[in-house]
Amino acid sequence: MSAAAAAVKQVLKSPSITKLHKLEQLQCKVFRTTFNPTKQRTGAKILSAPLKGQTMANYYAPSDLPTVSKIIKLWKNDEFDIINEEEEYRLDRVENLKRRGKGAPKKKREGAKAAKKGKKK
Repeated sequence: MSAAAAAVKQVLKSPSITKLHKLEQLQCKVFRTTFNPTKQRTGAKILSAPLKGQTMANYYAPSDLPTVSKIIKLWKNDEFDIINEEEEYRLDRVENLKRRGKGAPKKKREGAKAAKKGKKK
Protein backbone atom coordinates (compact mmCIF):
# COMPACT_ATOMS: atom_id res chain seq x y z
CA MET A 1 0.00 0.00 0.00
CA SER A 2 1.22 3.43 -0.80
CA ALA A 3 1.62 6.20 1.73
CA ALA A 4 -1.16 8.24 0.10
CA ALA A 5 -3.63 5.35 0.36
CA ALA A 6 -2.74 4.83 4.03
CA ALA A 7 -3.28 8.53 4.73
CA VAL A 8 -6.70 8.44 3.01
CA LYS A 9 -7.70 5.37 5.04
CA GLN A 10 -6.63 7.14 8.24
CA VAL A 11 -8.78 10.19 7.36
CA LEU A 12 -11.83 8.12 6.37
CA LYS A 13 -11.69 5.92 9.48
CA SER A 14 -14.75 6.34 11.73
CA PRO A 15 -14.07 8.22 14.99
CA SER A 16 -13.92 6.34 18.28
CA ILE A 17 -16.90 6.18 20.64
CA THR A 18 -15.12 8.21 23.33
CA LYS A 19 -14.43 11.02 20.86
CA LEU A 20 -18.08 10.99 19.79
CA HIS A 21 -19.20 11.21 23.45
CA LYS A 22 -16.85 14.13 24.06
CA LEU A 23 -18.17 15.85 20.94
CA GLU A 24 -21.75 15.30 22.10
CA GLN A 25 -20.91 16.70 25.57
CA LEU A 26 -19.40 19.80 23.99
CA GLN A 27 -22.39 20.15 21.70
CA CYS A 28 -24.74 19.98 24.70
CA LYS A 29 -22.78 22.69 26.50
CA VAL A 30 -22.87 24.98 23.46
CA PHE A 31 -26.58 24.55 22.75
CA ARG A 32 -27.60 24.27 26.44
CA THR A 33 -29.21 20.85 26.21
CA THR A 34 -28.89 17.94 28.59
CA PHE A 35 -26.25 15.32 27.93
CA ASN A 36 -27.90 11.92 27.78
CA PRO A 37 -25.42 9.28 26.56
CA THR A 38 -27.75 6.33 27.28
CA LYS A 39 -30.60 7.95 25.27
CA GLN A 40 -33.14 7.23 28.01
CA ARG A 41 -36.42 9.13 28.09
CA THR A 42 -36.24 11.96 30.62
CA GLY A 43 -39.46 13.90 30.06
CA ALA A 44 -37.45 17.11 29.64
CA LYS A 45 -39.54 18.19 26.65
CA ILE A 46 -42.76 18.03 28.64
CA LEU A 47 -41.27 19.55 31.79
CA SER A 48 -39.76 22.49 29.93
CA ALA A 49 -42.99 23.27 28.07
CA PRO A 50 -45.06 26.18 29.39
CA LEU A 51 -47.90 25.28 31.75
CA LYS A 52 -51.38 24.97 30.25
CA GLY A 53 -53.51 25.38 33.37
CA GLN A 54 -54.32 29.08 33.01
CA THR A 55 -55.03 28.72 29.29
CA MET A 56 -57.49 25.92 29.96
CA ALA A 57 -59.10 27.84 32.80
CA ASN A 58 -59.57 30.88 30.55
CA TYR A 59 -61.23 28.72 27.88
CA TYR A 60 -64.36 28.27 29.99
CA ALA A 61 -66.59 31.14 31.05
CA PRO A 62 -66.16 32.40 34.59
CA SER A 63 -68.31 30.52 37.10
CA ASP A 64 -69.68 33.67 38.73
CA LEU A 65 -71.94 34.47 35.75
CA PRO A 66 -75.56 34.45 36.88
CA THR A 67 -77.73 31.56 35.76
CA VAL A 68 -81.38 31.84 34.80
CA SER A 69 -82.50 30.50 38.17
CA LYS A 70 -80.36 33.06 40.02
CA ILE A 71 -81.82 35.91 37.95
CA ILE A 72 -85.35 34.67 38.65
CA LYS A 73 -84.66 34.59 42.40
CA LEU A 74 -83.27 38.13 42.30
CA TRP A 75 -86.15 39.62 40.29
CA LYS A 76 -89.01 37.59 41.73
CA ASN A 77 -91.93 39.71 42.91
CA ASP A 78 -95.72 39.97 42.54
CA GLU A 79 -95.71 42.47 39.67
CA PHE A 80 -94.35 40.19 36.98
CA ASP A 81 -93.55 36.52 36.68
CA ILE A 82 -90.34 35.27 35.07
CA ILE A 83 -90.52 31.80 33.55
CA ASN A 84 -87.55 29.54 33.02
CA GLU A 85 -88.61 27.72 29.86
CA GLU A 86 -85.98 25.00 30.15
CA GLU A 87 -87.03 24.17 33.71
CA GLU A 88 -90.73 24.21 32.79
CA TYR A 89 -90.05 21.85 29.88
CA ARG A 90 -88.07 19.52 32.17
CA LEU A 91 -90.81 19.47 34.80
CA ASP A 92 -93.50 18.74 32.17
CA ARG A 93 -91.41 15.94 30.73
CA VAL A 94 -90.80 14.37 34.15
CA GLU A 95 -94.52 14.59 34.93
CA ASN A 96 -95.45 12.88 31.64
CA LEU A 97 -92.92 10.12 32.23
CA LYS A 98 -94.26 9.50 35.75
CA ARG A 99 -97.82 9.31 34.42
CA ARG A 100 -96.78 6.62 31.94
CA GLY A 101 -94.84 4.72 34.62
CA LYS A 102 -91.44 5.53 33.10
CA GLY A 103 -90.23 7.89 35.82
CA ALA A 104 -87.40 7.45 38.27
CA PRO A 105 -87.85 4.58 40.75
CA LYS A 106 -88.64 5.24 44.40
CA LYS A 107 -85.67 5.81 46.65
CA LYS A 108 -84.43 2.92 48.73
CA ARG A 109 -85.77 3.21 52.27
CA GLU A 110 -83.37 3.38 55.16
CA GLY A 111 -83.99 3.80 58.84
CA ALA A 112 -85.98 2.10 61.59
CA LYS A 113 -88.94 1.04 59.41
CA ALA A 114 -86.71 -0.40 56.70
CA ALA A 115 -84.74 -2.41 59.26
CA LYS A 116 -87.93 -3.86 60.75
CA LYS A 117 -89.42 -4.61 57.33
CA GLY A 118 -86.68 -7.10 56.39
CA LYS A 119 -86.70 -9.05 59.68
CA LYS A 120 -88.88 -12.10 60.21
CA LYS A 121 -91.06 -12.28 63.30
